Amino acid sequence: MSTVLWANYLIDGVVSSDQSDKYALHEHIDQVDEICRDTGLVPLSAWCDSTDLAFNIGDEDELPDGIESTDELMATDGVWTDAGVAVDALEQLLAAIQEKRIVFGAQGDAHDDIVQELEESIAYAQEAAAVNGKFNFSVVM
Repeated sequence: MSTVLWANYLIDGVVSSDQSDKYALHEHIDQVDEICRDTGLVPLSAWCDSTDLAFNIGDEDELPDGIESTDELMATDGVWTDAGVAVDALEQLLAAIQEKRIVFGAQGDAHDDIVQELEESIAYAQEAAAVNGKFNFSVVM
């Protein structure tokens, strides 16, 4: 089982996920973070929430009382950013990657995968931004 990122938004206390595995973004997060810093952006990993991952690999067998899913837990205790801020940052990151045609990965170029995953994430964040929601990436296994 691989670890990936999913794009999520939070609107009125409810988490929605695109449930689209963003393997390349997770695999190359260190390089993506470096590009963010070079571009003057907050590292992408700063928006990554590990609530789901921690529950699935941790010692906890049960969610807290009254909580029925890790999404509910992430809604209240998770890492979130304003969706409008996320859209702007993701668009700047995407532009920098495309302009410089940055190569990802020693075994093969994951550039196109990174671009596709960022485009999906931008579209998802735009949905949340339209209603002043929040956005994050969750680390899922």
